[in-house]
Amino acid sequence: MNIYENVTKRILNQLAAGQIPWRKTWQTGLPKSLTTGKDYRGLNILVLASTEYTSRYWVTYLQAQHLGGHVRKGEHSTPVVYWKWRTATELENRRKETGKENPAPCIPFASAVFNLDQVEGIDRPKDDVLNPTNRRLEIAEQMLDVMPNKPLLVHTLTTQPAYSPSADCITLPHLSQFESADEYYSTLFHELVHSTGAPKRLNRFGETEGNRAERYSFEELVAEFGAAFLCGFAGIQNVGTDALQASYIEGWARIFSQDCRILARAASAAQRAADYIRGKLPEADDQTIAAVA
Repeated sequence: MNIYENVTKRILNQLAAGQIPWRKTWQTGLPKSLTTGKDYRGLNILVLASTEYTSRYWVTYLQAQHLGGHVRKGEHSTPVVYWKWRTATELENRRKETGKENPAPCIPFASAVFNLDQVEGIDRPKDDVLNPTNRRLEIAEQMLDVMPNKPLLVHTLTTQPAYSPSADCITLPHLSQFESADEYYSTLFHELVHSTGAPKRLNRFGETEGNRAERYSFEELVAEFGAAFLCGFAGIQNVGTDALQASYIEGWARIFSQDCRILARAASAAQRAADYIRGKLPEADDQTIAAVA
């Protein structure tokens, strides 16, 4: 079983249990490496944040030992995925081996990490606490403020939030129509992620391959994941109704079963979209790569 199959199996098991792992109540913030202090990105957010642990911090077995602690006996690790960039020589050899003019510039490898809940002898960082609920809406509003080249946002009496590529316009119900401010912002984030696909932003619509149905399914995954990343950053509760979950779980499970790499591609595109909305230049890093080997 390869890396993508392993991760996909974990997600499929959660969907089979009636859980949508990226639609969780965000309480700890985005998962973070204890040793580097960096947030995990892309596919790794989906894997780590879908666990039931209370800490946002993660370490490897050896890192825990180097920090003076140890992983409790019987604890099971959680996989994370990293990518190693190929050298110019490696790329040339790959071209000769496969006959492909543009081989993937990187190769994935897996690592095993443990949550601080599973570790003894290491003090938790001071910021490893529940996100202050009184700031989550302020943070969410700030993200909307810093997004460059924003689409038009219109509020009207409707039950169908939507982004129109031709008009570059997001249409949302009035705030009073939502059950909570969290529901409003999670819906807004979903549509904002859609808007990043426009040619004048990330041009995702023009680059996505497949027939119309395949492009639509992929774009919905990107919007789902991207909204989840933004909700996790702000501490917004990204929850859905039972009816919504029931209608979508089967479709998502079918897509993941057919292509185990679609998770990585959608998560990579979602991370770029979330970066764009947060006013960060989208760029590849060692944890989020659009191309897969």
